[in-house]
Amino acid sequence: MDGVVVERELKLGPPDTFSLARLQPRLNGYVAAPAGFKRLHTVYYDSADLRLTRWGCSLRFRRGEGWTLKIPVPTASQALFREEHVFPGDSSRIPDAVLDLATAYLRGAVPEPVAELRTLRTSRHVLSDGGDDLAEVVEDDVRVVAGTHVVRRFRQVEIELTDGTPDAVLDELGAVLRGAGAGKPDPVPKDVYAIGERAREPEIALPVLDAGARIGDVVRAALAGSVECIVRYDAKLRLHADEAAIHDARVAVRRLRSDLRTFLPLFDATWACDLGQRLRWLQDGLSTARDADVLIEGLRRGSEALPDPDRRRLDDVLAPFHTARDAAYDGVRAMLHDERYVPLLQTLVDAAKRPPFNERANEPACDAIPGIVEAVWSTLRKRIRRRTRPPSDRELHAIRIAAKRVRYAAEAVAPVIGRPTRALARRVADLQSILGKQHDAVVACERLRALARDAERAFLAGELTALETLAALDARSAWRNAWQKTKREHRRFRRAF
Repeated sequence: MDGVVVERELKLGPPDTFSLARLQPRLNGYVAAPAGFKRLHTVYYDSADLRLTRWGCSLRFRRGEGWTLKIPVPTASQALFREEHVFPGDSSRIPDAVLDLATAYLRGAVPEPVAELRTLRTSRHVLSDGGDDLAEVVEDDVRVVAGTHVVRRFRQVEIELTDGTPDAVLDELGAVLRGAGAGKPDPVPKDVYAIGERAREPEIALPVLDAGARIGDVVRAALAGSVECIVRYDAKLRLHADEAAIHDARVAVRRLRSDLRTFLPLFDATWACDLGQRLRWLQDGLSTARDADVLIEGLRRGSEALPDPDRRRLDDVLAPFHTARDAAYDGVRAMLHDERYVPLLQTLVDAAKRPPFNERANEPACDAIPGIVEAVWSTLRKRIRRRTRPPSDRELHAIRIAAKRVRYAAEAVAPVIGRPTRALARRVADLQSILGKQHDAVVACERLRALARDAERAFLAGELTALETLAALDARSAWRNAWQKTKREHRRFRRAF
C-alpha cells in the first residue's frame, strides 16, 4: 500500500451558471490560484449487490493513480471524511491487500466493474494571504458511460483540505464558494450518482422507533447498532489497531451477546444461543487485548503516586505486560483472518437485517419492555442478595456482569421509553464502573505477584501491588452506596409504568 490519508472534503451541487475557472482570484481573505485542467478515466468496482457503496465506501481504478479504497470516518459535519487507501497495480486484477482491507464490507463477495466515468476536471488551489496551500477546489464535469454511450451526466464542486489545514477551514471555504454561486452542499459521492438510486440504500436499514414501535423493531435497532460498529472497526483493527478501536469493538460484541440473552424470548432460541457461542470466540480475542491495555494503563496511572526513582523504573516492570499485549494484538489480527470470521460477519449482517423472531416480536414495545427489563434486573438483585459477607472477588465480578446486562437492556429500549430507562442506565453504569475498577485492581495484583520471584523487579512490583490493593478496597467500600442509588432509580423506572 502506497499511503493512507484522511480525505476531508465538502461537495457542492453547482448550477449551470457556475464556473470555477472564471472565479475571481480574491475570495474573502483567500487566494485562488490559476486553474488547471485534466481528463480522468475512472472505473468503480463493487459486489453485485453494492456492499461497498451501500456502506459509504468506494473502490476505484484510475489510470495513472492505481487502486483507491475509501472508507468513511464518522462525523457530524455535512462534509465527507474518508480514509483514502492507495494501492499500486494495473487494472488486470484487484490487489489482495485491497480485498483484505475491505473484508468486513465485502464478506467474500467478488468486486466487479459497476460504473465507468469520464471526467473533465477543472482545479484551483486555495491559498491563505500568507501563501500557505490550504485546499484544492475542483469542478468535475462527469459523464457516466456504458461502452461508447453516455448514460448519465452531472457536475460537482469539491473542496478538499490539504494535510495540516484545520477542519474549520472546510466550512469557511464552503460558505465562501456558496456565496460565489457554487451551490448547496451535496454529500453524495460520484459513484453513488453514477450507479443510481439503489446505491443510496444502506445495507442495514434501521427501523423507526417511536411510541408505536413493536418490540422486534427495538431489538433489531439494537442489533444493527452493534453489528455496524463491528463492521466499521474491522479495517482499523487490520491496519492500525489501538486501544480505542479494541475497546469499542469489544463493547459492540459484548453488547450484542448481552442483547441476544436479554431478548432471547423473542428469537428462535437455538439460533440465538448458537450465535452467542460463536460471538464468544470473537469476544475472547478482543478481551485479551483490551485487558492487557487496561492493566498497563492502570499501573501507569497508579505509579504516579510512587517516588521518582521508582517511577523511572516502571518500564522495566511493565516489559512483560507489554510483551503480552503485543501477543494479544497479534492474536486479534490472526482472528480476523480465521476461517470462522467471515461467515460470522455474514450471519451478523443477516441478523441485523432480518432477525429470526418468533410471534412475540410483534408485541407493542411499551407493553413488552417492563417485563424484559425486570427479568435482567431480577438476575442482578439475586446475585447481590446471595453474596457472602464480605463478597468474594468472584461474586463482585458476577454482579458487575449482571449490572452490565441491565445497562445494555435499558439503553436498548431507551429510544422508545426515554428518560426512565436512560436514568436507570446511567445509575447502573456507575455501579458497573466501580465494580470494574475493583476487578481490574484484583487482576493487576495477581499479575504483579507473578513478578515476586524476579529480584530486580520485586520491590517495585510490591509497591504497585500495594497501590492496587488499596484501589480494590476503595471500590469495595463504594459499590454498596452505588447499589442503593441504583435501586432508587429502578423504583422510579417501575413507577413510570
